[in-house]
Amino acid sequence: MFGATEVGNREIPVTSMIATTSNYASRERGRLDPSAERGISLVELVIAITVLAIGMAGLAVLFSTAIMNNSRSKGDTSGTMLTQTVLEQIAAQPANLAANLTLTDCNPAGAVAWPIATAGAASPGAGATINVNTGAIDFTQAYAAVPANYKMQFVACGNGGRQMTYEVRWNIQTVTANTRLITVSARPLASASAGNQNQALLFAPPITLRTIGGL
Repeated sequence: MFGATEVGNREIPVTSMIATTSNYASRERGRLDPSAERGISLVELVIAITVLAIGMAGLAVLFSTAIMNNSRSKGDTSGTMLTQTVLEQIAAQPANLAANLTLTDCNPAGAVAWPIATAGAASPGAGATINVNTGAIDFTQAYAAVPANYKMQFVACGNGGRQMTYEVRWNIQTVTANTRLITVSARPLASASAGNQNQALLFAPPITLRTIGGL
């Protein structure tokens, strides 16, 4: 339609020359046009920062949960040691004696010497109420209703003022004149505090130990 140009012995179509020139011009415009090399836009930057913030928030929750679980494990260990201490002190007394012992805590307001009653009684025993289904201490019983000297709110020792209070209860059941069943339970007081916002996260089941003591 546009004809042809003769170069030497060859005929080059004019349309081919026009297309070649047009492609070269387009490449040159793209090379010289600053808008052809675009960077990241403000919207893209905001989206990237938002995604990063969501990811960091998830990591923060993960770290917080890990720290709380570590603290709970430490609390379980301290509670177990406290329960075992009370249990061993009672079990070390002859079954036919009813002497009161003492255990001193680390209350920063002043150390408290908690009395530990060792007198037993026939089933269901003396002291805190026993759950008939599990054989463990029944913590649904109000703390005030537990007989004196069969309970304590023991403040455990801790470094840097980091201390935890444990509610300890025990029951002593006389089996024979020379044997008795001793049950001791402890739980962190914070996990049972009414109105505690972290109650669900700090919840830990009571630690229960029992043994047979005698002469």
